[in-house]
Amino acid sequence: MKKLLILVLAVASFAANSVGTSGIPVNTHPQPPVGQEFYWDDGIMVSGWVWYTGGNYWAVQFDEEKTGGDDYSPLTKYGAVTYPGWPDSTFQGCYMHTFGDLGGYPGTDLDRTFLQFTTGGVFEWVTPDNWVLITTPVFYVANEQIGNYPQTDAMGVDAVAGTHNWTGFQGSWVPTTLFGDFMIRCYWGWGDVEETSWGAVKAMY
Repeated sequence: MKKLLILVLAVASFAANSVGTSGIPVNTHPQPPVGQEFYWDDGIMVSGWVWYTGGNYWAVQFDEEKTGGDDYSPLTKYGAVTYPGWPDSTFQGCYMHTFGDLGGYPGTDLDRTFLQFTTGGVFEWVTPDNWVLITTPVFYVANEQIGNYPQTDAMGVDAVAGTHNWTGFQGSWVPTTLFGDFMIRCYWGWGDVEETSWGAVKAMY
């Protein structure tokens, strides 16, 4: 009964702090993934969600199923999808973050890189100034919302129930299965880093 009450309160709290929209499914990733592209979504966006207030997060956890238990590899690129034309027609962009894992929750914030959306309905990508060295076999990639509703960009979501989604609201992180997969991707691993850069990447940490 206590767990049910907590779940009901969590759902009610989320509903009070966010808003969504849906429409015709959009194929956001028509090309097959290449290299070490990490993702859970199916590439078909069916809805978009925003927080009423900026500074909150939509995140995806990448666990050992993706990393194979590797605890020393870089993230080299971020990708995300915003819903086109909603909640407004101006693109504000978002901040993409990498979080390490701390006891099964997002831990240290390892990077914050601005991603400017320009189109909507497709994956748009940004490369951090320095590759982000991840030293945990589980990590999280997050979209930090810029701006308050309706002057903000929505998080694109697919139709299949997500099992690796997290939300971060006012500093509290919660795993959630209330949505389809958040359309957040990344490139991870040394395969995307030129050998001549390895020393520089490692030296930063």
